[in-house]
This record gives sequence, C-alpha cells and structure tokens, in this order.
Amino acid sequence: MKLSDIIPDGGIGDELQATEKEAVIRELVDLLVKAGRVDGEASKKVIKALMDREELGSTGIGSGVAVPHAKHDSISDLVCAFGRSKKGVNFDALDGEPVFVFFLLLSSKGASGSHLEALAFISRLVRDEKFVKFLRDAKDAKDIRDVLNEADQTFGGS
Repeated sequence: MKLSDIIPDGGIGDELQATEKEAVIRELVDLLVKAGRVDGEASKKVIKALMDREELGSTGIGSGVAVPHAKHDSISDLVCAFGRSKKGVNFDALDGEPVFVFFLLLSSKGASGSHLEALAFISRLVRDEKFVKFLRDAKDAKDIRDVLNEADQTFGGS
C-alpha cells in the first residue's frame, strides 16, 4: 500500500483553518469532494459516519496526530486526505495534546482488509517522530507530498 495511491491530487490541506474536531473533518472531506473522490451529495452522511466513529473513541492517537476514519456506502475506493494545522486542534487526543497532523481515511463498507491495511501503514508511519516533524515543518502541499512519497519508498509500501 502506498499513500501516493490513496491521497489524490488536491487531497492535501497544508493550512487547515478549522479549530475544532467536526470542522477539521468537514474541511478534509471537502478536499476529497473537490478532488472528485467523495460525492458531494453524500458528504454530510460521510461526515456523520466519521463523527459517529469519533463517538466510539477519539482517533487522536497522540503525539500531535489523528487518523479519523470510517466506512461508507458512497465510497467506492480506499481514499485518504491529509491535513495540517499549524495552530493545533483540540481533537480529544489520547494524550490530551493538540493535533497538528491528520490522515482522514475512507473506504467502502466491504473493504475491511484494505481499510485495516491502510490504518496499520499510517499508524506505523506516524510512530516515527522524524516523519511527523517533517510533515509539520514542510513548507507547502508540494513539500508534504514529497515527504509522503519518500515515506512510501522508505517504509516499503507495496
């Protein structure tokens, strides 16, 4: 699995404006709508699915990272949006700290295997403090894309 395969052109928000959890999720879903990977008509239901998942427990995993994720019938292929907040967002992270780096993952309800594989891959990546620092310090969306591409090569996405 490679991030470059699931994060579409236009799927990177290098300066999220949102200051709270649902607004971050909405902003990231909007990136995927604009990229043509999420149906605009279904976006409110996709956001609700993501928020329902958050109610089960925050996807703010700590160290400034969150991986909101959900499955929804309107999603045909595994897709991911990346977002960065320079100010940090209270995302109810497990460590109580603000979140700066977001990977929003969506898949169809029938794609459990690829969904779990992507979550595992992202989780491995974000455990690397240098990787997260490079994402936080990147100059713009192009630099973020370069960091993500390098991660695909370094961490052996197949």
